Amino acid sequence: MATFIALTNSVLARLNEVQLTSSNFSNARGIQVQAQNAVNESIRFINQREFNYPFNHSAKTETLVPGSVRYSIPTDAKHVDYNTFRIVKDDNVNSGGTSLAILQYNEYIDRFVEQEDEIVSTTLAEDLDATETEIDVASSTGFDSAGTIFIENEQITYTGISTNTFTGCTRGANGTTATTHSTSTSVAQFERGGVPTHVVRTPDNNFLLYPFPNKVYSLKYDYFTFASDLSASTDTPSIPDRFSPVIIDGATAFVYQYRGETQQYQLNFSRFEQGIKNMQSLLVNKYEYVRATYIPQTSRTVSDLITRV
Repeated sequence: MATFIALTNSVLARLNEVQLTSSNFSNARGIQVQAQNAVNESIRFINQREFNYPFNHSAKTETLVPGSVRYSIPTDAKHVDYNTFRIVKDDNVNSGGTSLAILQYNEYIDRFVEQEDEIVSTTLAEDLDATETEIDVASSTGFDSAGTIFIENEQITYTGISTNTFTGCTRGANGTTATTHSTSTSVAQFERGGVPTHVVRTPDNNFLLYPFPNKVYSLKYDYFTFASDLSASTDTPSIPDRFSPVIIDGATAFVYQYRGETQQYQLNFSRFEQGIKNMQSLLVNKYEYVRATYIPQTSRTVSDLITRV
């Protein structure tokens, strides 16, 4: 793979400037710094021109929390493919592999948002073993005076609440298994819930589920990441090595732009843009074409014309 120093030196060679070594790369000066910055700018430009480059593809497996409606996308996500959301098959929670339908946020608010009002949640205040019958939580506000709580895949019934402690607990209720749970694990109470069937993209660019999960299901989806800037001399871009000349064309163009050399900038940038189009065609199957918009008249038979006359 082409390293940061190799890409930078390729740009400097085109400009007939002194190249860098591994020992002085971090102490670059003048045009050398411009070349380094231009390499990163070129890589950013390539990635911003296309969301779905396969070299930026990633997949996320989210462990769902009973009673939790809203979830965050990964911090490095540039584009999430909501058509790929699916529940992973898991016999332990009786879930079959199934894809989720996309529900618009406005429709969710109009029809289903009340599901969030049915959930009361808190967290464990301490580690919980499989035999404890008194459960300390961060807050018991909003919980029924007696009822059932959900902690991961375990259901627990209780007969009372003393401040922030559930008392008279029966572990592994309703056919579930008593097990250990860690401090800060979610504790929820709700009546409905189930296997999620719909995913909703929220206005803050995260997502929510309908119905909310009642067990610890696994949710999986595909997304495309932001590329990180190169820093160390040995760093390599996610862009495949065979497209290094495209990076170099872009970086060279940007250095000429820094210098105010318009003609050389335009020449190199034109080659850079063509290289990006080639990448899109090869990697994302996007081809430049012109489509005819002419709608031909329906042909008429002789009998049609006679009938009209």
